[in-house]
Amino acid sequence: MMEGRHFQDIRKRLSVLLSDAELESLPRAYELVGDIALINIPEILISNKYQIAKAYGDVLGVKSVMEKKGISGEFREPGHTLLYGTDTVTVHKENGIRYKLDLEMLMFSAGNINERIRMSRLEDVGLVVDMFAGIGYFSLPIAKYTGSRVMAIEKNPASYEYLVQNIRMNRLEGNLDALNIDCRDYVGEGARRIIMGYVRTTDEYLQKAFSIADDGCIFHYHQTVPIKDYKGEMMREIKAQASMGGVEVEFIEGRMVKKYSPGIVHAVMDFVIKKY
Repeated sequence: MMEGRHFQDIRKRLSVLLSDAELESLPRAYELVGDIALINIPEILISNKYQIAKAYGDVLGVKSVMEKKGISGEFREPGHTLLYGTDTVTVHKENGIRYKLDLEMLMFSAGNINERIRMSRLEDVGLVVDMFAGIGYFSLPIAKYTGSRVMAIEKNPASYEYLVQNIRMNRLEGNLDALNIDCRDYVGEGARRIIMGYVRTTDEYLQKAFSIADDGCIFHYHQTVPIKDYKGEMMREIKAQASMGGVEVEFIEGRMVKKYSPGIVHAVMDFVIKKY
């Protein structure tokens, strides 16, 4: 939420432009990614959204303000639109890591911060394969803080471009490699830890994940599931795929990452596999 002083300054700047009802509809919350602010614009404010964005930009001291939209498509692309400023590329600093990205093309979820930090605290068990690396959301903290050797796989050329830049910017070339391919085309094996940071259709990739995993591999499996019995939903989904893939699973822990939509949560389940 926005600090009271900042919000009052924004209201004051816009008081000559907006009605009392419109002033009450101004968003109090915003998401800060690097030096760009993302805000939701209610329907009542649409006609004045550019002036509103300028007020937020001036008061918050950011270089750009974008209207926050939903994520869609195979590549999880945002629909954010630039309202104030001229640049949508930023460098977001978090947990000692710099993430460079273009918010007009790529997503960055503040709600995943705890999971990104958790990945930085993992034990080094050997080769890590990140099947949906994006710009390095999980690969970068794992490589930087655990000392693990990481193979980051990303299909989207735009995400891959920034992934490569982020590896260099964080000086992780020694233990973090990247491939611009569909993870189903990856031909490596012997993974000791697999990150499956995708949602909605993650179960469709489990058979491939089992095939590249070593016996005893640890999985971090992300999925969107109904909030009611979300752990049970994930466990049943994983067990069904495991029975087809000829592996046994031992579940470690499940947790919610964030709310996804009404009644649906983004969750992660950690488990270990044993190959027959």
